[in-house]
Amino acid sequence: MCGHFLLAALALSYCIGSESTNPVPGGRVLHFPEPDNTISWSHLQANTPDLDVFTACAWIKTTRTTSGPILSYGSESCRQCIELEYSPVGHGYSVLLKGDNVLGGSSRAEAPLPADGNWHHWCLVWSGAKREINIYRDGLHALSQHVKVSRIPGGGNWVVGHTHYEATPYAYPRHPSFVGFVGGVNVWDHDKVDIPGLAICGNTNEGSLISWNTVTKNNFKVATYKESC
Repeated sequence: MCGHFLLAALALSYCIGSESTNPVPGGRVLHFPEPDNTISWSHLQANTPDLDVFTACAWIKTTRTTSGPILSYGSESCRQCIELEYSPVGHGYSVLLKGDNVLGGSSRAEAPLPADGNWHHWCLVWSGAKREINIYRDGLHALSQHVKVSRIPGGGNWVVGHTHYEATPYAYPRHPSFVGFVGGVNVWDHDKVDIPGLAICGNTNEGSLISWNTVTKNNFKVATYKESC
């Protein structure tokens, strides 16, 4: 327990305090530009099985709370399987699982993710067996919430910066794109992940489903930058 708090404190003091901090040493971050009504996205090529548990993490830097999804996953049969994004009200973020806004019924607003122009680390852990999500901000547990979803179907597409179903070059955007910087997107098919450790700038632990350093990214109107801690 003490070790986890120490790691989280190191993450906060080392990563958040500098706008030049990068989630992965020598890694790449994506810049999604203004305006949010110009569609931009990055498709992550990954083979996804049916899921009964997952952990999804990302590093995010923005000053906007009204732009589009940070991470989206789904298919034709499951349009909004997973969507993670900012929200200007309530918790400060929104989580959709199979189209259900799982935070929509809660009035608590615990540890919203700041849109302050600094890097912040965000993780979502979902367990179908427990029917529960847990959200972590900058290595610290922010909230738990009961959910109805027990299974996420596989075979879908992962997209950063926009909804997966509008991520085509010829789409007329009905939804805004994300505005800001995203890096270090990693997804695991389990919940045994050292989240406080991940929140330390320079951690190279990679996801089992999506590994940010090796996954193929098809970018559309997205700039790529190389930074280091």
